[in-house]
Amino acid sequence: MSTSAGVTILLVEDKPADADFVKKLLVEHRKDLEIRDQDYVTDIGSIEHVDCLADGLERVASEDIDLVLLDLGLPDSEGLDTVLSMCEQAPVPIIVLTGQKGIGVSAIQCGAQDYLIKGQITADSLIRTIAYAIERARVTRKLQDRNHRLAVVNEILRTDIRNDMSMVIGWGDLLHNRVRKDDQATVDKLLEASRHALTLADTAAELIDILSKPEMIEPVPCELRTILQAELDRCRQEAVVDLTVDWQVADDSITVLGTPMLSSVFKHLLRNAVTHTDRTEPTITVTIRQTTETVSVAVADDGVGISEAQKK
Repeated sequence: MSTSAGVTILLVEDKPADADFVKKLLVEHRKDLEIRDQDYVTDIGSIEHVDCLADGLERVASEDIDLVLLDLGLPDSEGLDTVLSMCEQAPVPIIVLTGQKGIGVSAIQCGAQDYLIKGQITADSLIRTIAYAIERARVTRKLQDRNHRLAVVNEILRTDIRNDMSMVIGWGDLLHNRVRKDDQATVDKLLEASRHALTLADTAAELIDILSKPEMIEPVPCELRTILQAELDRCRQEAVVDLTVDWQVADDSITVLGTPMLSSVFKHLLRNAVTHTDRTEPTITVTIRQTTETVSVAVADDGVGISEAQKK
């Protein structure tokens, strides 16, 4: 990959005039940009040129190519198939060079980082596009590495920690009726803490599932009453609790924008209120307010509260 000597660009173009034009922009006109001290000027070490897809695929198999400039009309490949073939082989950013205005976005959807329209390419636009494509590729690799790490953590949460906590709960249930009555309260606290830890592990695993998705999770329309009511019913079933719900809304159906984590948020808030309390029957009040633009859900309880340090 790129070194202090600059990036290596592979130009896949079968028309000699077009290839010479791109090289000229990268070599000669780039000097003018350097004089203007543009912050996006990329240090280009070398430019390699091939005139067919087969040679391009063979060349990118090596590890010293940093970016591909790819023409879509080649002797041995045409159109989006060219992009797909190169994306499957090349682990580097690809910028498509095309004379068709309507194909650029489709090329990006196939895996290209960006595209440039032939006949409209300038030194500024070319070098700017190269710099941004390389940076986006670097960020993408960083995100992929993060996702691999999250996958390892997710596996630990879902298997190792969850299995061990389930065993602790099972052993605690066996001990409950075998210890002295004076010690049963201690076992109850052990079971309560273990179940809470198991819940936290499940919630963390759900969050990692969302964060690990390669695409951005966009909010979608959700039926708030259905989602929240399911978690309220779960809370009443799992704990002895004085739970009051105040629906300050005009309609029975409340549509909000939310991600798949919305139900997990409500579940965690309610379980947190039940767990962190010194009362035998904690009091929880859930208030739902609706305006013309927004809906708010507030959860209040009479538990031990959160320290100022934790709030910060």
